[in-house]
Amino acid sequence: MSLQTEYKLQWPEYRIEFHKGPELPKTATLSELWPSLRAFFSGDQSRFANYLYYLSTDFSGGFSLCSFLGENEVANRFKDPQLTTPSLFPSQSLDQIWEFCQNREFEEMEREDWELVGFGLLYSGQIAEFRNWVLKTKEFFGQTDDNRRFLFLLGWEFSELPYENTILHALVEYVQGKRDYLDFKTLTDAVTLDSHWQVSGVLFHAIEMGWFSGEETFRFWKFLIGFYAEWEDWEKQKFCSVSLGKIPAFPALRYAKRYFPEETFLRYREDLETSLRGDWTVSNGFGYELSHEMDPFVETVVRFRNEGIRYEDDLKNELLLKPYSYFINLQLASIAFVKKENDKFLNFYKKAGRLKYLPFALNLYFRVLKVTGDETLGSSIERTLLASGESVSIPEGWE
Repeated sequence: MSLQTEYKLQWPEYRIEFHKGPELPKTATLSELWPSLRAFFSGDQSRFANYLYYLSTDFSGGFSLCSFLGENEVANRFKDPQLTTPSLFPSQSLDQIWEFCQNREFEEMEREDWELVGFGLLYSGQIAEFRNWVLKTKEFFGQTDDNRRFLFLLGWEFSELPYENTILHALVEYVQGKRDYLDFKTLTDAVTLDSHWQVSGVLFHAIEMGWFSGEETFRFWKFLIGFYAEWEDWEKQKFCSVSLGKIPAFPALRYAKRYFPEETFLRYREDLETSLRGDWTVSNGFGYELSHEMDPFVETVVRFRNEGIRYEDDLKNELLLKPYSYFINLQLASIAFVKKENDKFLNFYKKAGRLKYLPFALNLYFRVLKVTGDETLGSSIERTLLASGESVSIPEGWE
């Protein structure tokens, strides 16, 4: 199949006319069986064949289909394709045709007829048989580059092929869970520059899974929010919840004010602040909730000492899902401090947003600065804390 086909095919019409063919006896010959299968994919109905072909080549449909064909784990599936038509499919005829074809009970075969068998198996959900059809294509008609590439991408053949930076290849890598091989910039360009909006579902799902992060997420999110007014209520809610803490926060807030209704924006802003800073802040103030018995970051270190590396790994997994969370970054900075991993502390601390300026966080920060050689800035922060009446002590055993 051509990797460029998706640029030519149009999305199928919403209504497709079908005409039921006559019932065929089980003893029919191959020549008697072909008309019913051809009729199902002929005339206006050929658009459905094009639709199947479109699904198998690229975009969100290609993502679904490759996931479906590759029989991937549920966690890596996006959505199974919904292949339905308004009329009955001649499944009995297809089963008999396929049996004849496998036994080579034909003198010659038109390529178009052979492809209809593949479409039919795919349409009827016979994935194991579709796999056999692809392999039979190789056996009967020789191995073309497209056939070999398709087999390789689905994991059905393991011959080496050079990596291709195409949308199809990226989608297959994605459904196979190979997130480290993905070039999300290419996929983002496909959406924002080349108008391949179908890829949006894949990128949105990747953000939700924590696979796609960084500045590129905002470029995609900025494109996507422009369609907010057209969505169903559940889609709007999903969009808001997935973006909390997963994309750069303040640019997103600026665009949210432009596109969200006022009530939605106020709620989104509040949820965003909670996601970034944690639920321990007091109203619009900047401090600790008085009902907390212990500073949340002291509590973090206590849990780390009790639960060990498992708790730290849990926090790191949370950070994958919310990479812009100030709260989680400062939790991990606190753990890095007691482990005396100063470089890691500074890395997490710098991502802690406004929480960096809490007295407790500054206490840790000036100590690390002094250890790492920035005595001037470290001492300046310490003097400022003392002048403002803040304690410069930390729990016993932390240093």
